[in-house]
Amino acid sequence: MSSAPRPSGFTPPADWLELLPACVIVIVDGHFRWANPAALDLMEADEASDFIGRAVAELVHPLDLHRVEARIRHAVERSGSNPTTEFRVYSCRGHERVLAMTSKPVEFDGRAGVLAAFLDMTQRAAMEERLQETDRNFRRIMETMQDVFYRTDAQGITRYVCPAVHNVLGYHADEIIGLPAAAFYPDLSERDRLVDAIRQHGFVHDFPGRMRRKDGTIIDISISTHALLDERGEFAGVEGIWRDITQRKAMERELERLANRDDLTGLPNRRCTLQALEHAIERRGGRRETSPLCVLMLDLDHFKRVNDEHGHLVGDQALQHVATIMQRWSRDGDVLGRLGGEEFLLIVDAADLDATLDVAERIREAVQAMPPPARPGLALTVSIGVAQWREGDTDASRLLDRVDRAMYAAKNSGRNRVCRAVAEFPDA
Repeated sequence: MSSAPRPSGFTPPADWLELLPACVIVIVDGHFRWANPAALDLMEADEASDFIGRAVAELVHPLDLHRVEARIRHAVERSGSNPTTEFRVYSCRGHERVLAMTSKPVEFDGRAGVLAAFLDMTQRAAMEERLQETDRNFRRIMETMQDVFYRTDAQGITRYVCPAVHNVLGYHADEIIGLPAAAFYPDLSERDRLVDAIRQHGFVHDFPGRMRRKDGTIIDISISTHALLDERGEFAGVEGIWRDITQRKAMERELERLANRDDLTGLPNRRCTLQALEHAIERRGGRRETSPLCVLMLDLDHFKRVNDEHGHLVGDQALQHVATIMQRWSRDGDVLGRLGGEEFLLIVDAADLDATLDVAERIREAVQAMPPPARPGLALTVSIGVAQWREGDTDASRLLDRVDRAMYAAKNSGRNRVCRAVAEFPDA
């Protein structure tokens, strides 16, 4: 059988207040006169008498009391409802609570009072305070860090960048936010490689790149970042940190230069030169190909006599002078290096033996005809050996042996000449 329709203006019985999960109290003349079980539980009252009868001023936080009393007066005097407000109270056990309360006038035992309902907001207030503290800490870190923290959306538009960007790129953060991150890359392919790596792996660490400063200067950067996903697991952008490593890169390049270059002539050193020769042979894979490969080994004649008679400074100038002449006759793609002492090696790629012999002869003639500018009276000559790579030269040692013997053949036959491999160690 269905229940009878509820009459218009139906008012539930007062004992329903006892069952409400929300906290309900009645205040009369500034004292708590009634409270339902939910309110007594929230206020940590072991007995109803621990709470009923106590003054509002006794349990409301002193700094919030004036607002609570004003709300009570408003409800009683103007017979109007009060909007929700938050304030602090102390429980019967002295624990602080944050309540959100709304109230309206009510008659209780024939006297004007206030009926108030409230919710415990303590946990929310604590959470908001933690969030605010976290936000303050985040902002403090962002304002003091030297690296640049950034965030972009799925389209690569910059949505956040910390103030450190001004020290690195010369832009203020508000000049960058809203612009595509790609706008600051001098080479868009570098940005594309970064995005591809992030999409593939979900993150990158110490990823190399470059950016353009506001003044146009290109700087080296290192990026550590990860992908952001939306609620559906779709790519939503990236966030991470990048730092200016221009000085580090410059130092690395200088260390690499020192490791690979001869201090006196600036040419590749022995290790670097022989490594280039090995690579040239490896590219041929131990088989003859259409492009030949030749090497030219040069030794400065009577170099010990130059040092003994003129001093090591003059000897150094002589080596630098010879290196300059060899560079002048080297082609793009050739590798010229100093093997040590007074010996140089020129790797002539894609040139046959006759062409290399011609280059060697021109170098010999130029050294003989042009003394060092700093020592116009110093006559210099060189002995040069030339050899060509041939099938079976699987590494550099056999080719170097042949060109070394060719160079000593030039010395033994009177110096100041060019010699190629002779019949007893043929090249072809």
